[in-house]
Amino acid sequence: MNDLEKRLDIPYIKLKFSLIVTEDSILPRDKVSALRGGMGEMLLRQNCINNRKCETCGYKNPCIVYKILYTQMKKKPAFMQGDDSIGYLIECENYQERFREGEGFFFYLVLFGDNIVYFGQYLQMFYQLGVEGIGKDAARYVIHDISNISGESLLRGNRLTMAAYRPETVYDHVMRRMKEIEKKGYKKKLVFHAPTCLKYQGRYLSEFQTEAVFQSLFRRIMMMDYFVEIYMDQVVMEDYPAIVSQQSEMRVVKRYSSTQDSKVKLRGMVGEVRFEDISGEYLPYVLAGELLHIGKNTSFGFGRYTVY
Repeated sequence: MNDLEKRLDIPYIKLKFSLIVTEDSILPRDKVSALRGGMGEMLLRQNCINNRKCETCGYKNPCIVYKILYTQMKKKPAFMQGDDSIGYLIECENYQERFREGEGFFFYLVLFGDNIVYFGQYLQMFYQLGVEGIGKDAARYVIHDISNISGESLLRGNRLTMAAYRPETVYDHVMRRMKEIEKKGYKKKLVFHAPTCLKYQGRYLSEFQTEAVFQSLFRRIMMMDYFVEIYMDQVVMEDYPAIVSQQSEMRVVKRYSSTQDSKVKLRGMVGEVRFEDISGEYLPYVLAGELLHIGKNTSFGFGRYTVY
């Protein structure tokens, strides 16, 4: 196993949840925040035994809520702050708000490392959230299908089958994408589909900078390595590919914070960034970032991009 394969030996599984709205409804524009918040609420309702007072709870180690919602790592990189889980991602870029009965939307759930074994808990949370309703208007939905990245369904009627539940590694994803790029070619461009929040030299950026993009990418990979107990130093490159052009804008995501008991605004950049060259040793890491996301607030779906 070479260094690249070892560094990207991060287990993951990516699943597509297809939902159908059961009544005329208004859903949140930014659905990841609503899905994430609702998921946490369902998990707490079903499992918390200490009135949500985590700081005084004596059951943190076996607590399923703590394992899923917060990062439990034996070691953390020195730069890593906070406890938000990096064990899962939710991706949804459907911004439709008004839905008629029978219309639907989908989102992706990506699980990493030990979180892969908690799929049943995630499924139960999203099922129950559909019963209770999502967003301030409590829009109800049913889970129509769950499929893997090959399009194979995990559902047979109302029965769950785990035959299509097949985790792989980030390295597998990178090798598959490398083959696709060899066939189709690529334009040295990153398209940031979701808001991307980058901080560089102590300030938040309003446009993409190559150093910020790549340093954020390499930090993200190191964090995920530590999460699965791969203890390797952060990737270091002497130079970074130059940005030739970009078309970007700021986007604001509004969400309610239960910890702050107030509405907060999360900001990030979306758009296209064209590089002089992202081939050679850079490309595998950039392709890994497609799956891992980069920047801050990734647990709210931030930082997703695709190489074109």
